[in-house]
Amino acid sequence: MPFIKTIAPAAAEGKLAELYAVIKRSRGFVANVFQLQSLDSKLLQAHFDLFLATMESERGLSGLEREAIAVTVSAANECPYCLHHHADALRREGGGEDLVEALIEGVEPGAEPKRLRRIVYFARKLTLLPNSMSKKDVTDLELAGLSDAEILQTTQIAAYCNYVNRLAAGLGAEIERMKDEG
Repeated sequence: MPFIKTIAPAAAEGKLAELYAVIKRSRGFVANVFQLQSLDSKLLQAHFDLFLATMESERGLSGLEREAIAVTVSAANECPYCLHHHADALRREGGGEDLVEALIEGVEPGAEPKRLRRIVYFARKLTLLPNSMSKKDVTDLELAGLSDAEILQTTQIAAYCNYVNRLAAGLGAEIERMKDEG
């Protein structure tokens, strides 16, 4: 049970019901982390828009790179809800079990390309030691072949995942039993 009252998709009315319908069409179900924001449909809309802009973008980073960042951040924050969802998504994006396990354990994924290793290092450092970030961290991403737009995207995804990890942990998001609930 979440720590606060939420409105399930079946009980939603008005603007919230419309928004849940959009989320369900897009994602296949309304994730519990979105339901946590059901008492404020304006905030939920902003969150869903941010989710689409950061995690579903067709530009820049690959789906595998985006999900590797999400797993890295969620593992560093010890967020079981987000880790469950993003580890599954990383596997769907072609991430092998060795990569998933390395990211969960917080070790550098040695067999992966330098680009991905630098991306996940940056995301982990930004999560755990944000005040120690420096120009060198960005330069390392540039040397691994990332454009400024991709560096911005890497930072945005890491920041977004930190936000959602805290939302899920702070309000008690539970892992869904079935994707088609609600």
